[in-house]
Amino acid sequence: MADKSGFIAFIRAAGITTTYLPDASTDIDTALSIATEIVYQGLEAISSVMHDQAVYNLGVSNLIEFANDQAGQTFFADQRKLYNINGLVPGVIASASDEGTSQSMTNPDFFKNLTMADLQYIKNPWGRAYLSIAQRIGTVWGMS
Repeated sequence: MADKSGFIAFIRAAGITTTYLPDASTDIDTALSIATEIVYQGLEAISSVMHDQAVYNLGVSNLIEFANDQAGQTFFADQRKLYNINGLVPGVIASASDEGTSQSMTNPDFFKNLTMADLQYIKNPWGRAYLSIAQRIGTVWGMS
């Protein structure tokens, strides 16, 4: 089961050192709690490994979005800028062109059903990893 010590180990492996986020930071608890509440608990019955990976990846995505920088540091502010976390992206690009070139991509149907939260998760690699795991379990019958 996903827990704080496992999450801290995952955070450190993701390159977020104690310089940027001390082990005692309340941001760790908040990010883990939110991720634990969002990730479908039934996934643990299917695969505890996939459940933990979903929680930890979503937790890091939450940290990138919400964590406070330590005094004298700009790590999280830099990450938010890098991934355009505070920029509005209301959807995905389906086609682009100019006078000389044109490109178009077919978007999978699941893009049509993305929530605002999902669009935020797509912005960083940990959010995309979470969505990839979540999508693997398919539709949860009886839930909406």
